Amino acid sequence: MATIREVAKAAGVSPATVSRVLNYDQTLSVNEATRQKIFETAEAMHYHKSRKTRKSKQKCLAICLWCDQEQEIKDLYYYSIRTSAEAEAKKQGLESQVVYPADPLPDPAALSGIIMIGYQQYVPDRLNEVKKSGLPLVFVDTDTLKLGYCSVVADFGEAMQEALEVFWGQGKERIALLDGDLDSNFDKNNLVDFRFRDYKKSLAARGQYDPDLVYVGNFTPQSGYEAIKEALKSGSFPEALIAANDAMAIGALKAFKEAGIKVPEEVSLISFNDTTAAEFANPALTSAHVETQQMGRASVKVMKDLLDDDEAGTYKVTFPTKLVYRESCPKE
Repeated sequence: MATIREVAKAAGVSPATVSRVLNYDQTLSVNEATRQKIFETAEAMHYHKSRKTRKSKQKCLAICLWCDQEQEIKDLYYYSIRTSAEAEAKKQGLESQVVYPADPLPDPAALSGIIMIGYQQYVPDRLNEVKKSGLPLVFVDTDTLKLGYCSVVADFGEAMQEALEVFWGQGKERIALLDGDLDSNFDKNNLVDFRFRDYKKSLAARGQYDPDLVYVGNFTPQSGYEAIKEALKSGSFPEALIAANDAMAIGALKAFKEAGIKVPEEVSLISFNDTTAAEFANPALTSAHVETQQMGRASVKVMKDLLDDDEAGTYKVTFPTKLVYRESCPKE
């Protein structure tokens, strides 16, 4: 790999001129022929700008969650991401501090970066606070690439499509969605959850989207139970249900059991996240497996890249998903 001095010698100009041209210095007065020669020479000699490190500035990582500890335990998806991020930070020789909604954000001067688990779930004040900190940010579980921040996500669109195609393959056309929203003033036709958007888009394309088949909780087992119990009052429940997470799916199972509805004989059920709870539910849940541990580890690795390299760009890491078939919707 060539140095600036070597490129300058080959191009017949000064090292300062090479540096300013390669850094697109608009104040430099140089003709286009010389500018082009410098770029061509640098390309031919495989010149790359040296990586500037900030290792000496690394202090502590803040790992922020949108939910409190009680909510985190009820939905092990976030717990798995958080604990994996903590373990990876320790492995990388970085200190970390978990910040729950009721906790004040640590002094930015004491931090080297912030990992945010979630995005839309946070109150605006918290998001504004972390953005104004000026620290490197990595968001997990939400694609923030267009907002200018690195992100680590799972391909939930793929998982939703696979779940729908499983039901369509079984000849089931009335497919309901048990989704979650943290705002009590939600709009059922425009939920913020990305699983809803994928569900609505796919069904609308087939002319099958029905807002009456969308039930809403707040991602907890109790809310899933209450939403399905209310839906069952109509007397005509769909033959298939997709739950946005395992926690709400377990609540749905309780409601079905109380109503004497057999799963999967009368209602097939597929959930998301494939947490430990999915395997030990009764019946065991077919669930979209998400690489939560890898997501947690990747968030720290992305942050480490941002901390070690001033020239690291903004990018997204996406992990695949797959359905793990169990009793609530056996693979045919």
